[in-house]
Amino acid sequence: MLCMGHLEAGHLEYYLPDGRVLLGDASFRVADGAVVALVGANGAGKTTLLRLLAGELQPHGGTVSVSGGLGVMPQFVGSVRDERTVRDLLVSVAQPRIKEAAKAVDAAEERILTVDDEAAQMAYAQALSDWAEARGYEAETVWDMCTMAALGVPYEKAQWREVRTLSG
Repeated sequence: MLCMGHLEAGHLEYYLPDGRVLLGDASFRVADGAVVALVGANGAGKTTLLRLLAGELQPHGGTVSVSGGLGVMPQFVGSVRDERTVRDLLVSVAQPRIKEAAKAVDAAEERILTVDDEAAQMAYAQALSDWAEARGYEAETVWDMCTMAALGVPYEKAQWREVRTLSG
């Protein structure tokens, strides 16, 4: 089971540098399991609102409340110099426990490739156990649904593809 919590914006205000109101008294709540879309004309404040919700910008007024986890995927991924994989991108928006467990698995895999001794094997086994405890395998199930919907291929096949090689 994946618990997402909720996201709530209360009376958000944000002003442009010249003093014009971009967001005025914006309020909403997104409940656990809800699917929403943010639609608006260019310059309407969609990206600014998302940056406020992610904590990248501070509102001039109002509050943002998040319970559970909030994952934010950057708008401009896949640039020519972007060497991240699909897995890297999905891990980057995962809950902190999953991020840490993924780092540990990566480090243990790297070590076992260079020094394949009993200590390295035990560290790898522990990293996999920690991955399971952090609910990493459950996350991979969700990621599989995401890659199937977005790319038409299972996570197992998409995870090592560089983001910059994806189209659309």
